[in-house]
Amino acid sequence: VNPSINQSINQANNMKTLQLQSLMLYCLTSLLLLPAVVFGNNDENDEYGMFYFDPSGMDFSDGAIYPRACITQSGQDYVVFDLFQSAYHNQCKRRSLGMYKMDLVSYVVATAKQSKQDNEVNGGNGYEVDGDVLDYLECQQYYYNNNMFYLKLGCRENTGKGFQINAYNDMYCTEKANTNYNLGIDISSLRVSFETCKSCVTQSRYSQYGNNNNNNNGGDAYYYEEMQFDYETPMCSAAYNYAQNCNGGCKRATRKVAKGGSRSSGGYSGDGFSPLGKFFLCVMSLSAIFFLLASLAQRKKMSKTDAVLEEAAIKSAGIDKKYIPRIFVGVAIFIILLILLRRKILAWFFLTTVNVALLSYWIHLKNKADEKAAVGGFQLYSEGAAA
Repeated sequence: VNPSINQSINQANNMKTLQLQSLMLYCLTSLLLLPAVVFGNNDENDEYGMFYFDPSGMDFSDGAIYPRACITQSGQDYVVFDLFQSAYHNQCKRRSLGMYKMDLVSYVVATAKQSKQDNEVNGGNGYEVDGDVLDYLECQQYYYNNNMFYLKLGCRENTGKGFQINAYNDMYCTEKANTNYNLGIDISSLRVSFETCKSCVTQSRYSQYGNNNNNNNGGDAYYYEEMQFDYETPMCSAAYNYAQNCNGGCKRATRKVAKGGSRSSGGYSGDGFSPLGKFFLCVMSLSAIFFLLASLAQRKKMSKTDAVLEEAAIKSAGIDKKYIPRIFVGVAIFIILLILLRRKILAWFFLTTVNVALLSYWIHLKNKADEKAAVGGFQLYSEGAAA
């Protein structure tokens, strides 16, 4: 066989292989871009790829959103909110779909998109989020006074009801800088009002104009109703699509924000004990120790008959006497763990129960001793009178 013919055949096969690979790559790329084309709303600013979901099944035209707090969990910033779909939410006071959290980046991007759309609907009379502010959703290098560090948007530390620019030492924005720089970066365009009920749909100027004219001229009602601008709700749709469950730690952190608690640089890890709570923890712990020692001292004064009766009662309950000290130690360790884990309700319950139980036991022993003393004194008095 002529070598030149073989070479031509190989080249033809290679060309076919390349064409097949190109076709497969084109098909794969088309499939990947299909959601963006169908559900992306042709938004050239959706660089985060957030709005590639289908919003058709999410009717929030009568709904509202209630941002509660901005919290930090495991180094991640979240916005906690309640979502309402019903028109009868009464200013976000009832019929909530639930309390959720959403990562700060997604929340701010959704807010920016909603603000842009509201601005367009109202003929440019609204406002838009500054694009430079959105750059700080990602870690940005920054020079200040010949020092290089990195900046990123995060939760406001002192209140948990807003945002602030945080400084970091590393390019991944994981290690916070020791110094808080006053850089004067304006983030006022991020108009997120916490603890305020916000409608998912802002009434457009066309709708308002139509409503005013409907009141004056009923015959034109249909015309002005047609003029109302119907549009989607990026904020509530994105919040619904990307909502995460707000677990116990998330809810405790949110309650702390609502109470005006301060935020540490590490963010909220849960609702700890207040200074007053810590004071009463010490008082109740010391009182439990006092009642225990007082009960043990009083028990030494028990008569043999009472001691035997008590041991019989303990055995009838199915408890071996030698395990009682171990039970007390176990309960003490359990309460200490509850305090360390900040399980406030359980800690207060068990600490109060232990105090009441030990106090009751001490009073019981003391009354018995007083009764014995009273009976003994009466007998001595009777014998002395008889003599």
